[in-house]
Parts: sequence; C-alpha cells; structure tokens
Amino acid sequence: MDLSQINDSTVEGNPTESHLPGPASSHLDGPPPGSSSGLLNRLKGRALLALPKRSSYVRFLTFRWRPGWYEAGFLALILAALGLRLWDLESRTMHYDEAIHLYYSWQLVNFGEYIHSPWMHGPFQIELVALFLKLLGDTDFIARLAYVLFGTALVGLPYLLRNDLGRAGALLTGVLLTVSPALLYFSRFGRNDIIMAFLAATLFILMWRYFRGSKDRYLYLASAVLALIFATKETSYIITVIFGSLAFLLALTQLAPCLFRHARFADLTGPAGFLVLLFTLTLPQWSAAISLSQDWLGLTLVNLDGVTNGIVGAPHWEAPFVQLPLFNTPIWLHGLALLLFVGVSFVFARRHSGAWQRRLGLFLIPVAMVNATVLLLARPSGGNLDLYVAGAITSICVAAFSCFRFSWNRSFTLLLAPFLLTAIYAVLFLQVINVDALLLRVLPDGVEVVSNGNGIPLNFIAAGGTLAITALASVWLGLSWKGGVWLVCAGIFYLIWLTLYTTFFTNFAGLFSGVWQGMGYWIAQQEVARGNQPWYYYFVGLSVYESLPFIFGIVGGYISLKRGDLIGLALVFWTGINLLAYTLASEKMPWLLVNITLPFIFLAGKLLGELVEQVPWRSIRAWKPLPLPLLLLALPPLAIVGGVWLVISYANLETASWEAAFNSPQVAIQIGVALLAAFLAVASAWLVRRSGSGAGIALTVLGGAALLLGFTSFTAYRAVYTYDDSHPEILIYAQGSADLQETYRELDAQILTKAKSDGLSAPLSAPVQVDYDLWYPFQWYVRHSERDGLLRFASFKDASEPRLSGSNPAADGAGDGPEAAALLLTNVHGDRDTGRLTDYRRDGPKSNLLWFPESYRRPGENRQSEPWREELAKDLVFFIKAATQRKYWRDALNYLIYRQLDADWFKSEYYSYLPRETR
Repeated sequence: MDLSQINDSTVEGNPTESHLPGPASSHLDGPPPGSSSGLLNRLKGRALLALPKRSSYVRFLTFRWRPGWYEAGFLALILAALGLRLWDLESRTMHYDEAIHLYYSWQLVNFGEYIHSPWMHGPFQIELVALFLKLLGDTDFIARLAYVLFGTALVGLPYLLRNDLGRAGALLTGVLLTVSPALLYFSRFGRNDIIMAFLAATLFILMWRYFRGSKDRYLYLASAVLALIFATKETSYIITVIFGSLAFLLALTQLAPCLFRHARFADLTGPAGFLVLLFTLTLPQWSAAISLSQDWLGLTLVNLDGVTNGIVGAPHWEAPFVQLPLFNTPIWLHGLALLLFVGVSFVFARRHSGAWQRRLGLFLIPVAMVNATVLLLARPSGGNLDLYVAGAITSICVAAFSCFRFSWNRSFTLLLAPFLLTAIYAVLFLQVINVDALLLRVLPDGVEVVSNGNGIPLNFIAAGGTLAITALASVWLGLSWKGGVWLVCAGIFYLIWLTLYTTFFTNFAGLFSGVWQGMGYWIAQQEVARGNQPWYYYFVGLSVYESLPFIFGIVGGYISLKRGDLIGLALVFWTGINLLAYTLASEKMPWLLVNITLPFIFLAGKLLGELVEQVPWRSIRAWKPLPLPLLLLALPPLAIVGGVWLVISYANLETASWEAAFNSPQVAIQIGVALLAAFLAVASAWLVRRSGSGAGIALTVLGGAALLLGFTSFTAYRAVYTYDDSHPEILIYAQGSADLQETYRELDAQILTKAKSDGLSAPLSAPVQVDYDLWYPFQWYVRHSERDGLLRFASFKDASEPRLSGSNPAADGAGDGPEAAALLLTNVHGDRDTGRLTDYRRDGPKSNLLWFPESYRRPGENRQSEPWREELAKDLVFFIKAATQRKYWRDALNYLIYRQLDADWFKSEYYSYLPRETR
C-alpha cells in the first residue's frame, strides 16, 4: 500500500474510530465491509494504527511538487533571462573594476595569491570567480558567468512570493527583472552588485516567510545568506539597517511587553525574532562605527583616505604603545590566580542545586577549558601537539554537555567565559604574543610598521576591546533568545564568513580586515565622495532606464499605503529607505542603480498583477462579435506615442516663432498626428465607459505598461548589446573602450603569438612595454603574456621623453633604436615623439577608458565647496529653468529616445607603437 495516499485530514483524525467493535461501525458511516472502498478504509485504519501522525521528516520524504502551467511559465521566463544574459557575453571590453576583480581571481587560480582588501569589497566574488576559472577556463565568457547565473536566479525569486504578490504579480515581477536595463547590463558585468541584488531579495523573502511561519529553517537559511551578504560588499550595512528597521516597526507590539517584562525575551518570534537574529549576528561587524567619535576620544581608530604609513580604514599604528606583558609576573602569582579560579569554580558548583554529577561537571569543565586555553596560547611543547591536546580537551567538554544535560546557554558559557578570561590574563601577564611575528603574518605586502619592542598601540587595543565587547554582547543576547538554535545560526554565519575572509583559512589577516575595515574603509570613503555626483543622480538613471518600475512602483506604493496592505507596506519601506540611503551616500555610481531598481520592480510587479486580476477576462472574451475592450491595450499607447512625437517635433523646431512653426512643411503631419491622437483618446474613453470603469481603467493602464515595457526592452537592448562605443550611456563609467580589444588583437597577432610559437622563454630582444597608466583594464587581456615574460608594464614619467624603465641612461639619446618589441603609451607620455620613437609607427590617439559626459549636471556647479542649502537652492533654479526652456526639453528627449548627445565621451587616450617592419 502507498502510504502517501493517506491525506492529511485522515492522519489528523482519530484512527481508532473505524475499528470499534460491533455492527454500529460497520454499515452506518461507510460502504459495506465487502466493498473495495471498505477494504481500503480498513487498510488505511490499520496503517494508521501502526503509524502516528506524520512527522516533519516523513512529510519531507513524501513531498511532491506538481508543476503546472504557471510553473512552466516561470521556467520559460528563467530560460529567456539566461539566454539574454549569455548572448555574446564576451564581446564587451572589460571595465576598469571588472579587470580588477577578475584579474585577482585569475591570480588566485594561477599563483594562489589573494589577500582581502576592502577597496575591492568582499572576497566572495573573487573566490567564486576563481572557482569558475579553475574548473572551466579563464576566458572572458567564463569570467562573467557567475554574475550571469546570479542575475538569472534573481528572475526566479518572485515565485517564492506568489502567495503575497499574487500569481500574476509574481510572474510580472519576473518579467520586469528579466528585461530591466540596469539588471540585465550588470548581470553581464564583473561586479558584485547583481550578487547583492540576488542576496538582498533572498533575505527579504526568508524574512517574510519567517514573519508568517516562524520556522527555524528560515533562520538557518537567513544566517547563510547574511554571511554571503557581508562577504560580498559593504552595502550589506544598508541592507541590514533597512530590513532591521522594517522588522523593528512590525515587532513593536512584541517588543513593548518584553521591555516591561510582561513577556519573555526567549519567546520572541516573527518580526521580533528576525530582528534579534540580524542584530546579534552582525553586531561585531558594526564595531568600527565607534570611529565616528574618534576625535572626541583622542584616538585614530579608522585611518582616513590619503593616510601615510597606515592602512585606510584600519586603526593607526602610532604612540602611545602598551608593552606586553604589562609586567613580569612571578610564577607564584600565576599559581595563586589559578587557585583563585579553581576556588571560584568549586564554590559555584557547590551552590548549584542538582545531582552531584552535574555539580562535578560545573566544576571540571571550566577548569579543563583554562588548561586548554593555556596550551593553545603558550604552546609549551613548541609544536602541534599542544593544539591537538587543546582540541581534545575542548571536545571532551562539549561531549560532557550531553551527559550532564546542560542547557545550551549554560554549556556555551562554561566554554566561552573561561576561554576569554584566561586569554585576557595570558595576553596581559604572560609572554604569549610576539608582536613582530604577528605583524609579519597579518600585514599585507608593502605595509611596514615599527613594533616598538613588543608594544601594541592604544588605537588597536581600543579597537580590539570594542570587538570583544560587541562579540560578547551578541553571544549573550543570542543565547538568551534561542540558545541552541542561535548557536546553529551563529555557526552557519561565522563558518561561511571566516572561510571566505580567510580565503579558506590561508589568510588570517582577513579576520580583522573583514570585521573592522569593512565598515572602517566605507566610513573613510565618505569624505572622498568618489564621482562627486549630484544628489539627483539616481533619479536621472531611473528616468532614463527604469521608467516602468519607477512610475508604477510609485503608484503601487501609494495604493499600498492607502490600503494598508502589509506586504505592500514592507515593499514601500524597503523602496523608500533604500532610495534615501543611496541618495545621501556620498559615492554614487551607475552600478548602484541595481540596488535601487530592485524594490521598485517588486512594487511595480505587484501593482501590475493586481490590475491583471482585476480585469474580467472571461466576460471580455464573451463580447460579440469582437472583444472590443481589448483595444484598450493598444489605443491609449498609440495616442501616447503620437503625443510624444508631437512634443519631440515641436522641441526640435529650428525657430520658436509660432508663425514660422505654422508655415513649416511639417505642420500638416503634426496636425494629422494631433487629430489622430485626439481620436484615439476619445475612442479609448468610450471603450472605458462601455467595459466598466474598473476593468476599462485597468486595461488602459496595462496598455500603458505594455508600451513602457517595450520601450524598456529596447533601451536594454541598446545599452547591453552595443559594444562599439557609439552610444553614450549613463550606465557607462570608466568603461574600457573597444579600441583596447582591437589593440590587443593586433599586438597578439603581430608579436605575442609569433613569440609564443617560437617556443623560446625569451623570444623577443625586449618585451612589449605598456604604460602603467593603462594597467586597468588592459592587464586582463595581457595576463598570459605578462606571466610568460613577453610583456611588462613600465613607468614613463620622465618629463622630456618616454624613457624606458630600467634602460641605460647613457643610451637614451635619439636614434639608438627600439628597446621594446612594441609600446603602448598614454597621450601624456606618447605625444612626445622624440628620436627614440622614430623606429616605431604610431597609431592613435585611441580611447582607453570612457565616461558619460554628465550633461545632466547643473552648469558651473561646485558641489564640494557648496553648502547643502546653497546647493539645493541652485538646483531648484536650474530645474525651473530646464522645465521652461525648449532647449532642455529637446536635449533630454533626443537623448532619451535617440541617444543623441551634443557632448562627446569623457575619455583617457593612448598611442600604440609597433615596429614599422611589422606593418
């Protein structure tokens, strides 16, 4: 018999009632005993006598997912998203930041070298891409493949919210995620923003699932996702604040009774429970925030940008120093301290009420942990034996927990408290730390500090103390909340976090750089304001690329606020605070548009799904002879297109005179288009009235959404699949020019490939030399040649001529002949065509990096020196002027529709020099 056929209602009933003796139970409530149905019921009853109510384990084993047409639609959408993201993936030239991230992944694969540094953000993407390069090869396609997969997986996430967004809303959200220009562009791009978008959406879904069901499995999954978020990028702090604030607002009714001790802290679930999880797991990651008051403290806990003899984002290595150990403690005093601890442990164990075995455990476990800590830190044998013995003692103590049946709270305290107390005592009073050896292991290459004997600066002691306090607070709160469940969550979080930040336990300097510099470096960069973009920068990006989610997200947010829809309110909170946070942050870049667009898409998809469900499709199909209301999907968009064309046509008139405009050859066409648009508008109004105001308005709005969806798809196609530098896109910032790939192909075909085919270790009289100012992104393309010694990057800083690095100064006269197989020089160095370069043929100037010319800026702005009130006042004047002058309308519309722009790229340039005989 297939036990899975037994339904839940039968399982949860009383299985013994169908087996009561006597005739009363044989015929009245069911078919006769001889029938097949009666036999089946008796078999079910016997099975249920043998099996209790199905456990969660049994339900998991018998779970069956039965996909239908809806699931097939989502699968087709995901496959379409994958195809869009894979198509011609390797054709675009590497971006400046892409070259950094992908090159270090390649370095990790080939040389095993990678040390986390916060200027490259978290280590997750570096190590993930390295895995792809190791398994599949180091082509441009493979280097970007991980980002493609995250961008594709993001499209499928709304399926998990189909009960909250609505089935239509979830599917339409997936459609918007598929064709979003920002998401599509950066899903094919070697930066971690698309990874963060996927992880943020996943965390939101897990949070919402936990709000509804309070299942521990959501806490475990959220812990893993949270660890990946903090190992990916510093925008993790923004995500944590937003989701934590949302959970706090929803948990007020739970937190208030707990605050006044009318409810237990351990009983918090739902929003309050998720808030505790976020707070306790990430509290140590916020430790560097104390540096915001470092001037008041008289310390330098975070070095600002431009620091000398220090690391940006880290405490400064400077006096005053604290010498370790604090003083030479006599051996008898150490013995006295040990006896004191043993005595305290004995008194504590005796006062405990319980069996003598449990009291013995309370005494022995702390004492054993003290010995394990001493072995771990002092290492008396000088080998690994001390580590093995300490690990064995700790394992025995953990095993004793189950024997003595201690609670998780008490068990962890018995391990942690003795360890911390002993470690602090050992550091202060025993010679267990060699500062010179420690610095040698943890400092990155090129950074040197003076240890001043065995001293540690007060700055580092304050930072370490802050970390210790926050770690202890998080452990205490977590254990007080959920004990063993929280320990599992913390274990998941820190196992992933430690593995990634230490590069699989090969770089322990990543512990401090990850937990302190992650926020410290971000704080230091706020004064830099890289990009120096205006506060309205993201509004420009949303208007140009994401008009559909931007407009419908705002409308959907208003409707959700009006209705009080809980999931809608949560999305409104996420969208609003997210936009505010990125607007206030000093560094504004086009790839951050991914994080801003994401919640707008969820809001817009929810609204569009509600509109679809509001339309009575069956009633409309019953219209005879034709379903005329469906014309509302086409007529209003056509009227809008006509109106937009009229505005563009007027804005592009050569004269502002109405008389001249009326006599223009285009006047007949404009009048015709205006009349046609008016007719379509009237016809649409008539159809809305005939089909009912609710359904008619919904169809009209959906028609407008379809028009915007088409325009958004076209915008995405134009931005994503144009590689020849012909379209000045706002999304492009420090993008490698197509000229770089052309130069590399030429260099490779004429020199590098020939040298490799000769099979010589040094096949060239001198390697190809490339100006250091072309390092990014060119180093990605020449990585193999540089490794093989065929090419090297050199410095050309001499003011008189491009002097080859390492050459003989006495041989630097003109006409000495080439000392490199070829050269690539920036326009600053390559525009000095002296005698040394006469043996080469120069091509250029060519473009190296491209920036959008930023025509959206206010003319003459000087934001770094303008007070914010003055800045806003000048911006307001500029907006009013732009809204009332036809020139600004013409420029904006021509760029929006045709990508026509008066200004050329901001760009850096270079020249290529190849020997004349190779041409």
